[in-house]
Amino acid sequence: MPRVGLPSKKGDVVEPKVDLAMSHENGALVLNQFLEIYQGTGMEARVWDPSKIAIIFDHRVPAESSKTATNQKKVREFVSKQGISKFHDIRGDEGGICHQILPENGYVLPGYVVVGTDSHTTTHGALGALAFGIGATEMASVWTLGYMLNVEVPGTIKAVVNGKFPNMSYPKT
Repeated sequence: MPRVGLPSKKGDVVEPKVDLAMSHENGALVLNQFLEIYQGTGMEARVWDPSKIAIIFDHRVPAESSKTATNQKKVREFVSKQGISKFHDIRGDEGGICHQILPENGYVLPGYVVVGTDSHTTTHGALGALAFGIGATEMASVWTLGYMLNVEVPGTIKAVVNGKFPNMSYPKT
C-alpha cells in the first residue's frame, strides 16, 4: 500500500503514517469510539504511540455544563493512564488554542502528517505538513493503528497572482 512520500498521483488511495494526532474536548467522543474497538477482544486498549497524540482543552473552557466537565475528567484520566504527555489542560500556563499550541510547542514539523478532530487542522499546512481534519471514528482508528485508512490523494491547484499585494496583505500558503 502506498505511503505519503512515495510516488502517488491524484486519485490514488494511500494510508499515511500519522506523526501527530490532535483532539480537543471532543476527545471524550474519540475515547468512547477507541474503547469500542477493543470491546470483546480481551486486549487492553492502548494507543499506538502516546508521544504522537496531543489533547488540548480549548473549545469549552471553562466547562459550560456538567456533561462537559464529566467528559473532561474522563479525558484527563485517559491521558494519565495512556501516558500522553502532549496534554494541555485548562490552566493558563499550559492551555490555549489548539492550533497555536501545536506549532508553539514544536509538535508540528515540515513533512509531518497531522490529523485533528477539528476542521481548522488544515492550517498546519502552512508549516509544511500534510494536515487535515477527521471525525471521531477515524481518530479512534488512528489512536489504534497509527495511520489513516483510505485517503484519496487530492488534486493540486496552482494560483498565479500578477501585480503587487496591498501593504500588509499576503498570500496564504
